[in-house]
Amino acid sequence: MKSLFTHLFSNLFVSSFVVLIAMITVSFIAIKYSVQTWNTSKKADLECITSSLIIEICETDGFLDGAVLYQALEPYLLNSLYLFIFDQNTQPILLLDKEKPITLEEFNLIIGDFQDFFLENPLSEIMSGQTTVAKLLVRNRDFYTYKSNRDFVATIINVALIGIAITTGLSLLLAFYLSCSLSRQTQNIVSCIKDISDGKRTVSFPPSSTLELDTIAQSAQFLQQQLEREASLREQRIQDIFHDLRTPITAIKVQLEAMGDGLLDSSPERIHGLLQELDRVESLVRDLSELSRCESPEMEINPKKLSSCSFMDDIRERFAFLCKQKNINLVFNSDIFSFSADEHLLQRCVSNIIQNAIQHTESGGEISIDFFQENDKSLLNIKNTGTILEEDLEHVFNRFYRGDKSRNLGGTGLGLPIVKAIMNLHQGSVSIVNTESGCVCVTLVFPEIFNLL
Repeated sequence: MKSLFTHLFSNLFVSSFVVLIAMITVSFIAIKYSVQTWNTSKKADLECITSSLIIEICETDGFLDGAVLYQALEPYLLNSLYLFIFDQNTQPILLLDKEKPITLEEFNLIIGDFQDFFLENPLSEIMSGQTTVAKLLVRNRDFYTYKSNRDFVATIINVALIGIAITTGLSLLLAFYLSCSLSRQTQNIVSCIKDISDGKRTVSFPPSSTLELDTIAQSAQFLQQQLEREASLREQRIQDIFHDLRTPITAIKVQLEAMGDGLLDSSPERIHGLLQELDRVESLVRDLSELSRCESPEMEINPKKLSSCSFMDDIRERFAFLCKQKNINLVFNSDIFSFSADEHLLQRCVSNIIQNAIQHTESGGEISIDFFQENDKSLLNIKNTGTILEEDLEHVFNRFYRGDKSRNLGGTGLGLPIVKAIMNLHQGSVSIVNTESGCVCVTLVFPEIFNLL
């Protein structure tokens, strides 16, 4: 497996090499195109000048003479020029080879066969009005015929190659610097993350100049804080478990030892008190087992189609008597619809909430349960008269958390965490707020995928 430095440097090196090849290719294409343009432009200029002079001489003298044409063209002639002028019958008037007039015999020796030459090089007709006064062929030697031109192109190529070499070298140095910088920053973050995985919780991440790496560092820093917080909560939970178990167990043990030593009598009232303590231990163990099961990654729910009315009837039947005993008015409101959920878990979830509501509602109060659909979601609201302290609201779903009033009323502090775990299994949510009307409202929300419309 390659390191980040190797990946970055090799990729930048390949990119630089591709750019180098592209620059060389473009440079040579540009030079070739410039030479071709020069040749074409030079030939066009010579043709234009020669045609104008021929027409001017023809209109002035009425005929074309080779000596007159040569004298008129002499200022424009170059040693790279081939210029051939013929009359309208393709008879030679003036044949020039590198500024010098030549005869037809010399043409055949230097250029080649006269007839074959015309087959390969068509003549341009020079018109004066509607009449052809002459035929013309202008050929310019290649750009590279001139030594100065060759030197010029060679200089451009050398400068371009030197520039490309310098640019490539600078690119590789920059690639090396960037690769080292990113690799060093990445290694620092990796080292810090390894320290966190080894159990350290005071790791400080160095600042990074790269947004993505800085985001990773911030996320890892936040994870470290979360782990530290979880460790603190875990320690607190263990202490709470020990406290909640040790207290009743110690009380039971002391009383049993005293009864065994004859210091206390084994009256029915004392036996009943011991059984209540055992019930408290049993309830705590049961809730811990239920919470552990619901939070287990292997936990799977068994959703099935349920009727909202039937579900609410079961809840009413279960808690109507308890509410009547405490003089609490129990109100149910439900739309008629079908939804999907694990019935056993949902019953446990709602039961925990209603039990808390009954426990915290004074005599003469009211508990209302509303079940309805809104925006393709099923919502279950459970309200009870009373309020929760604002500082307690954000902790009510924490394990073993009990407000001062809750501690006086008993309970294990695991009821609402179990509710949250069950809703997570249903991919839903649970929230609790104090309403303006002086009630506590717990809302369960089931997403669309668990609704069977």
